[in-house]
Amino acid sequence: MDEFIIQPALHQAVGGTTLLVALVAAVLTVMGARRGKFTQAASISMIALQVALLIQTLIGIKLLDQGMGVMQKYVHYLGGIGAVGLLVLFYWLPWRSDGARPRGAAGLTLASLAFTAMAFFIGNYYVNSLQG
Repeated sequence: MDEFIIQPALHQAVGGTTLLVALVAAVLTVMGARRGKFTQAASISMIALQVALLIQTLIGIKLLDQGMGVMQKYVHYLGGIGAVGLLVLFYWLPWRSDGARPRGAAGLTLASLAFTAMAFFIGNYYVNSLQG
């Protein structure tokens, strides 16, 4: 793996995609919560968001291994671990009623979106400040 060099632009592009997936997941889970149902689309979007976050994490770890982004790693740790942790929490919590599950999915996905957006925008600000 050390022979492969990943450019920061890849991390930035995957981060934008991850942010878009988080937004779609939030919209789908909120729509489901308003109808009182945890839909299959909401479930798939939450899984897709977890996969996107994990891919983004792997790319970020490789960039850290290459010596890049060391100054902003804590914001990324908080944003990435927080976003994934909130989504995992959905599957760990016992939902006492059928109505609580879609509301929980919406709340946790919205919070995950906030963490994802925080990491993305702070990371972009940091990268852009280095270039300019």
